[in-house]
Amino acid sequence: MDKNNVTKLNNSVVAFLIIMSILSFSNIFKLEVKGEPLKLAGLTIIVGLVAFFVTKKTNESKHEALDIKTFLPKLKSKKVIVLILVPIVLNIILVFVYKAFMPEYFEFLKSRIPFDLELSKLKPIFFESMVIPLGEEIAMRAFFQKQTTKVFGFIPSVIMTSVLFAIGHFSYGAIAIMILDIGGIFIDSIFYGLIFKETDNAWCSWVPHFLADIIVVLMIMVLAL
Repeated sequence: MDKNNVTKLNNSVVAFLIIMSILSFSNIFKLEVKGEPLKLAGLTIIVGLVAFFVTKKTNESKHEALDIKTFLPKLKSKKVIVLILVPIVLNIILVFVYKAFMPEYFEFLKSRIPFDLELSKLKPIFFESMVIPLGEEIAMRAFFQKQTTKVFGFIPSVIMTSVLFAIGHFSYGAIAIMILDIGGIFIDSIFYGLIFKETDNAWCSWVPHFLADIIVVLMIMVLAL
């Protein structure tokens, strides 16, 4: 860490980064209130969204990292296209592998879909798969990764962001299932972080995030029939 770069982060940014980290890691503890699980990790994205918009004045421009005007032009880069396709194709292949050779993990993935596996539920699934990933990309890439990169550099930052992102999705289960789950999310996050680095635009990292999520959900629905 370059101590001289710490001055690039104001106190509010540092506070938001710390709060997001604490909330994400709270997911590994079985916190309960009156017997009901207390899921604080979900607040990480809300805090990150608030942080991004509250601290916009510290950016070089008000549209920094979320500029819709540069979204499509930046998607034309061959490198960005490849980075987008890799996690999508990888997720498609893995779903078939899980269904064929790891039925326990496939059932675990199916259990995480918050809707009945019915074609009539496609509309809410599609909407959720659009909105939630965008919020995650703004919070984790446009805020957390961008701000921590100023201090730690890109590689440590993208690893930190991906660890936080993966831990925030942590679910208890068999050891093998937990490793597969966290590992897959971590690898996806690395690719989203690479895309954000290339484009400095959360809309661009949102594209593979959204497509991977909706394609995996639809594949699970079809394969589970």
